[in-house]
Amino acid sequence: MDKVARAGWALRRVARAEVWAAAGAPDPLGNIPPPRLKRDYSTIPQQKPDWNRAVSDAEKIVGYPTSYLTLRSLLSDEMSNIAVHMRKLVGSSHPLLKTAKRLIYNGRNNMQTRGLIVLLISKAAGHLNPEELEQDQPAGVSLSQRSLAEITEMIHTAHLIHKGVVNLSPTVFDGTTLQDMEFGNKIAILSGDYLLANACTGLATLRNTKVVELISTAISDFMEAEFIGERDNQGNPVPNETITMQDWNEKNFLAAGSLMAKSCQATLVLAGHSETMQMKGFEFGKEIALAWQAYSDLQPFTDLYRHPPGTSIDMTSAPVILHLMHDLSLLDFVAAAGESMENCDFKKIHQVIMSGSAVEEAKQLCQSHAQRALNVVQETFDPSDARTALENIINALKIY
Repeated sequence: MDKVARAGWALRRVARAEVWAAAGAPDPLGNIPPPRLKRDYSTIPQQKPDWNRAVSDAEKIVGYPTSYLTLRSLLSDEMSNIAVHMRKLVGSSHPLLKTAKRLIYNGRNNMQTRGLIVLLISKAAGHLNPEELEQDQPAGVSLSQRSLAEITEMIHTAHLIHKGVVNLSPTVFDGTTLQDMEFGNKIAILSGDYLLANACTGLATLRNTKVVELISTAISDFMEAEFIGERDNQGNPVPNETITMQDWNEKNFLAAGSLMAKSCQATLVLAGHSETMQMKGFEFGKEIALAWQAYSDLQPFTDLYRHPPGTSIDMTSAPVILHLMHDLSLLDFVAAAGESMENCDFKKIHQVIMSGSAVEEAKQLCQSHAQRALNVVQETFDPSDARTALENIINALKIY
């Protein structure tokens, strides 16, 4: 008993010393606290990439948490009314609920990082018209560039919400479920349209025709991506024997890379940079978006905690296409699924792909796009906190 008491006293003494040390004061019991180190943001990239830390440090550099860029629009009066109606969907299987959950979830799969990257590019490149910075002089990002970051987030969010619209069929859904799905579709269309309308209004206030043209073509690229390749009755992509990585690149540039690339280019247009610098921004945005997509495609095969075997897999993701280039037997599972990819035996598909080399090839693909983005950053921008933050975000996307 005495030993237990002495051990407890020792632990309490250590804990007490740590508390006083954290406060920077001497412990009344006589323990001398270690000197407190000033934790400045280093210009040396992190050795061990950490996504959450990279995003958190980057948000400190640009001045405020960009995770709330879209939330500011989502929490307006109009969207609050829509949220009230969305409560009626709780308990249904409408995809809009999953999209809403992902919008709020602040973790590795945070979807609110595109605006942050636009702001980091703006700060890393600098502004050639200092008089436009006004009160944002310390941050190094103009009000128009901040508006562009919000517009980028709103367009991306609107696209995700619109993708949640379900193709309805009385033969698939019963009466009550069909009503829920119809209601969910109305909410998805209206809320997505509202965000797009806000984005277009904000785009007009920038008063820059080139920026308007860039972002408008990015929106049209979203739509074009939806018509590439075959689809099942719910709009899910279906692979065939002729699919290649060139198809993957084309589709994912239109669906993800175009908005990121043209937003990075547009923010350099607003800062008055040369055509050459603008194209560097475009190249960076394209490469980091494709690295991001490859990283997302790998999650069902590398993050088995969040994606246990048997969860649905995008049948045109990079690992699937890379496996099909060596082995077409996966198409037997596609044929057996019939008119909906949701009927696929994803557990067996997972086992087949894991038994081959496609996952390692997809990792190399992710790393190659990430490295190209890193090369653009290091060749184009001078060393700074903003450049380091971009490097850390890129390194966090690499899968080893």
